[in-house]
Amino acid sequence: MDAKTEAAAPQPSYKDFEPFCEWQREKDKDILVVQLPSGFKKEHLRVMVSNQGLVRFSGECYAGENTRYRFQREIRVAKDCNMSGIQAKFMRQNLHIIMPKNPTATAEQEQAAPPAGESGEHAKLKQEQGKSDEEGKVDESRDPVEGSSGAEGGVSRLKTCVKVAVVAAMVVAFGAFAAQYYQNFINFTKK
Repeated sequence: MDAKTEAAAPQPSYKDFEPFCEWQREKDKDILVVQLPSGFKKEHLRVMVSNQGLVRFSGECYAGENTRYRFQREIRVAKDCNMSGIQAKFMRQNLHIIMPKNPTATAEQEQAAPPAGESGEHAKLKQEQGKSDEEGKVDESRDPVEGSSGAEGGVSRLKTCVKVAVVAAMVVAFGAFAAQYYQNFINFTKK
C-alpha cells in the first residue's frame, strides 16, 4: 500500500425540494413556469419528453459545504398539446416549459360559441372548467389562486395549513382536558 493514505471524498448531502410551478394559459400554448432557487443555471437542468405524453424535468446544483439542491418532477401534458413542439427556456431563475397546442384543437376552440343566454365570460369560465376536467391527468395542483401571484398563493396555502394545525392542537388540548376532568370526576365520586 502507498505511504499516502487516500482520504475518501465525503459524499454530498442532498436537499430535495419541490419547485413551485405555475401554469400560464394562452390561446395557442400552455406554459409551465417552474420557479427555482438561486444558484441554478441552464446547465443544471434537464427536460425530457416521453412518448407516453409525459414531460419530466429535473435539476441539481451546488448549494455549498458539500450540499446539493435537487428536484425531479413529472407532468402529463394536455391532450391538445403538440408533443413535437415542446420547448424549454431558462429565464430569470425560472424554467419555462412551452407546450404549443395543435392548430386543429385551437381552431375548434375558437369556433365553439357560447350557448344562448350565457355571457362570453361565463361561457369562457365554463369552457376552462370543462378543459380542466378533461385534463384531469395534468398536474395542476400547484396552480395559484386566480388573480394572485405565485408567492401570494403559497402564503395563502401556508396560512390554511397553520389554521388547520391550530384547530388540530385545540382539539387535542380539549380532549386531554376532558380526559383529565373525567378522571377527576371518577376519583371524586369514589370517595
